[in-house]
Amino acid sequence: MTEAVYDMNGHSGVGSESRARGAIRWQAWGGAALAWVIGFAAAAILMSAADGLISTDDYYHSRIAAEILEQRTLRVHFPWLPLTILSPEAFVDHHLLYHLYLAPFAYWGGMAGAKLAQALVVGGVFAAFWLLLRQMSVRFPWLWLIALLGVSTPFLYRTMMVRTQGAAVLLLLLALYALFSGRYRWLALISFAFTWLYNGFVLLPVFSALYVGAAWLTDRRWVWQPLAYTLIGVAAGLIINPYFPQNIAFILDHLGEKVDVASSIRVGSEWYPYTTEALMRHSFGMLLALAAGVIAPSLRRNDRTRQGRDRIETTLLLTALVTLAMTFESRRFIEYAPAFALLFCAAALGRDTLRWDQLLPGFTKRLPLRLAVPLLLAAGTGALAIATVSAARQDIADAQDAAYLAGASAWLQANTEPGEMVFQTDWDDFTYLFYHNTHNSYLVGLDPTYLQVANPTLWNLWTPITQGIVERPSVLIRDTFGARFVVSDADHEDFALSAENDPDMALVYRDAYSLIWQIGEGAQPEN
Repeated sequence: MTEAVYDMNGHSGVGSESRARGAIRWQAWGGAALAWVIGFAAAAILMSAADGLISTDDYYHSRIAAEILEQRTLRVHFPWLPLTILSPEAFVDHHLLYHLYLAPFAYWGGMAGAKLAQALVVGGVFAAFWLLLRQMSVRFPWLWLIALLGVSTPFLYRTMMVRTQGAAVLLLLLALYALFSGRYRWLALISFAFTWLYNGFVLLPVFSALYVGAAWLTDRRWVWQPLAYTLIGVAAGLIINPYFPQNIAFILDHLGEKVDVASSIRVGSEWYPYTTEALMRHSFGMLLALAAGVIAPSLRRNDRTRQGRDRIETTLLLTALVTLAMTFESRRFIEYAPAFALLFCAAALGRDTLRWDQLLPGFTKRLPLRLAVPLLLAAGTGALAIATVSAARQDIADAQDAAYLAGASAWLQANTEPGEMVFQTDWDDFTYLFYHNTHNSYLVGLDPTYLQVANPTLWNLWTPITQGIVERPSVLIRDTFGARFVVSDADHEDFALSAENDPDMALVYRDAYSLIWQIGEGAQPEN
């Protein structure tokens, strides 16, 4: 039985300690709530720069999420890309958890609702980041939080997309919180959720393995539980899944085509690597944070108890290096590397007393050290954050107009049969057409390899047709692809010329963004 200890005023020491712990918990959660507000506000300001959604795939995610409520099912019937690996029999929603979350926002709120949903996720990223800083006892946590706005322009830009990357970063931050706080059982639930979120779930076992390796390097301890719980969660997420076992086959098909970087198929630009110059120009804060974390041991006081890197710092160093290597392999991973480079820097520099008096002797003589360091950090962090946010907002403002292909979609819906195939000249156009028009089915979309893997013959015919190489495209489009209508953006001039010279093709619709041709006898040209 615990004996209460009373102070001179008659207050129990046990009660005072309990109240103190409660106050600390309230401070932690209150700080997390404020961090969430900061992230949400930043996201709302940035996303307001675009009248529509930010990226091409945002339109797909918004529409397929709405379909979950339209069809009232977890396993959506997907008839819109029947000639690809996403045919109705083989379709797998490999972003299921995100779409479940997004569904009510997109169904009732349209584009604005989808943006709101993503802003809530971004707020969650900031809250989790702040909680992790508190867990690591990092000094000046608010400065490090603001620094998250300044580490990388493409990191901010991609995190604002109505896509899974923001949610993926959130789950990885929660996983690190579970690791560093010893709550290893949480990893089973987090990894289950990540497996339902998207195919990037392979990152979570990697992070757990890095933590296990860091524990061995720093403490010479074999901590097997994190990796075990993570693998249990992943296995459960793959098997307890509405799309099992097709989800396994889809993972192999989807990722297999991306491994061969020498492929002649031009996939989305995000699958190609950044150059060092581009990283220096757009993600200088990330590289600066990584470099500062690496040299941190040289800045520490001569303290025998803190000569090397501990388990937390070593884990974050390894995660920063792994995600940086991923970024050099493919720019789509830029949403990971900046956050973990900054966390590593915070763990390396923010938890020790540094020799600021020696690094900044002239400045610290004029101001007390406690004021000098925060002021310098705040000035530099604020300037970098302002520049980065401004650049990201400009990139977002350059997003495709919300009206892109809306007119063509409406025309097709009014003048074609339900489910009728539409031939596109650009695989990227599918998401816009699908968002505005679920009345038709389409030839190719989301990824060009989806058609190439499922129908290599059709792929080899589609490419020269869209490039204007085929002299009479109507014959192949009608007889091989089974389409009576062709939709194209205004940039495919070579195809437009071949269509104009084809007597069996008539231009029936045109606006500022697109053109539609009808194939066959009886086609009437536009007025």
